[in-house]
Amino acid sequence: MDYRIQHLDEFLIIGQEIELTNSQKENLQISTSFWRKFNMNLKTCQLSQNGHWVKYALMTRRQNQLYYFCAIPQTMDIPDGFTSKCIKAHQYMVVEHVGPMHQIYQTYQKIYTQLLPQSQYQPVNSEFIHFEKYDYRFHWNSDHSVIEIWIPVTIKQKPMYTV
Repeated sequence: MDYRIQHLDEFLIIGQEIELTNSQKENLQISTSFWRKFNMNLKTCQLSQNGHWVKYALMTRRQNQLYYFCAIPQTMDIPDGFTSKCIKAHQYMVVEHVGPMHQIYQTYQKIYTQLLPQSQYQPVNSEFIHFEKYDYRFHWNSDHSVIEIWIPVTIKQKPMYTV
């Protein structure tokens, strides 16, 4: 599995959040349904993006509960029902999930059980676990769909041995 390490400057997003469960299958259904609602809310608030659009989905954990946050870049005031979040400047491991949306958990499984442990990087404790970046390459059920997965990372510390 290929990846790149990329520094990302701080930026602001606005979006909406929903609580998830501990079931991947249920979470896929929840997030899919939530995207439909979020996209409708964007249209209602006249926040639809034209041309080179970009959207984000963040996975956060608070008090042992998972949350899913759908967002767009913040370019104006925050409408009612939306929340602003700051994505801090950091170094990220960027992995592309290529394939239909329902296969994304297989990509996450490989990232967290194979790619990260075998790399020189480790995830950092951040406001979020990772975020997904969607752009013109994303198509729900296409085998050629692309979603970028951004994981804040740092170089692993080498253990210090004493004799």
